[in-house]
Amino acid sequence: MRKQLILASLAALLVIGTPVAEAKTSETNATPYTDIADHWARKEIETLYIAGAVGDAESFRPNEPITRGELVTMFVKAKGIAPGTSSESPFADIPAGSWMAPFAETAYRLGIVHGKKQGSQLLLQVDEPVTREELVSILIRTKGDSGAVNQLKWSTTIQTLAKYPDGQKVDKSCQRAFVYALEKGLVSPYADGTLKPKSAMTRAEAATYAALHLVNSKAAKSAQLFNGTAYRQALTVQTTAYSNPNQPILSYLEYPLREGVVAVDPSVIPLGSHLYIDGYGYAVAADIGGAVKQRHVDLYLPTLQEARSYGMKQGVKVYVLD
Repeated sequence: MRKQLILASLAALLVIGTPVAEAKTSETNATPYTDIADHWARKEIETLYIAGAVGDAESFRPNEPITRGELVTMFVKAKGIAPGTSSESPFADIPAGSWMAPFAETAYRLGIVHGKKQGSQLLLQVDEPVTREELVSILIRTKGDSGAVNQLKWSTTIQTLAKYPDGQKVDKSCQRAFVYALEKGLVSPYADGTLKPKSAMTRAEAATYAALHLVNSKAAKSAQLFNGTAYRQALTVQTTAYSNPNQPILSYLEYPLREGVVAVDPSVIPLGSHLYIDGYGYAVAADIGGAVKQRHVDLYLPTLQEARSYGMKQGVKVYVLD
C-alpha cells in the first residue's frame, strides 16, 4: 500500500513537470534496504525502487561492484521497457528459461549491448564488473543517443580527451560516447581532474546514472504500448527485409548486424532510436540504405531466405520509444 501511495504521488508530481530526481519521498524507509540510510546515493536508489527498476531485498549492497547482468537489467527497467516474452537468449552464458533471458534478448535487439565473441559463441559475461567507460557507453545506447554520438567528429574527441590526465586511457570504442557524455553533462571528471575510465563502477554509481538520466526520460513519453512500455510517437510505414549473414559487416552506427537492427530514413526516425515494430518486435534504428526513404523501414532477418520471403508490407505500425 505504501509503495502504491508513493507511486501515485510521484505520478502527480510528474504531471506538473517536477523532475523525478526532485520528486523523492522524505521517508527514510521508502525502500526495504537496510544499508542505504546514510549513503550518499540513497535518494537515487529510492527513485529507482519507486520506478520499479530495482527489486525487493533486505539490502542493496551500494558499494559492491555492479555486474554487467545487473547493469543491463537495471537500465532496461529504469528506461521503462517491458522485456519481451522470449525465453531464449542470444548469449551462450544465459541459458534458455533464465529470469534474465528476456532482459538480455530485449537489450540485444535494442542495441544496448552487443556481447563479446568467444570462438563461435556470443557471451554477455553477466558476472563481470562494469568499468566506467563501458557504463557510459551502455548509458548512451540506452538513452537512444548513438546517432548523435556518431555525428561527433574524431578531431573533437581526441582534443577533448587530451585535456584530461588519463584521457588517452579511454578505449577507442568508447571514446566518442565518453566525450559526448562529458559535453552533455551526463558524466563529469573526478575532483582530481581524471576520468578513471577503467575503474569498476559500484551499484550506487550505476543507480545514480539510471535515476538521473533514464527514469526522467519517461516523463516525456506520450502513451502506453504494452506492459507499461511507453512510446513517444507512432508511425505507419512500409517494411521490407534484408540480410547479410555470411559477411561480418557492421551497420551505419557500427552495430553488428543481427535481428533487431533496422535501416531507416534518419529524417523520419533519428538514428539510435529504439523502436517496437508490429510483427517484428523491439528494434534499433542503426542502419541506413539508399532505397530506404521516407516512411520505409528495412528489417534485418537472420537468413536471405527469410528476407526474400518477407517481401514488402504496407501499413505496419512502428512505435518510437525514445
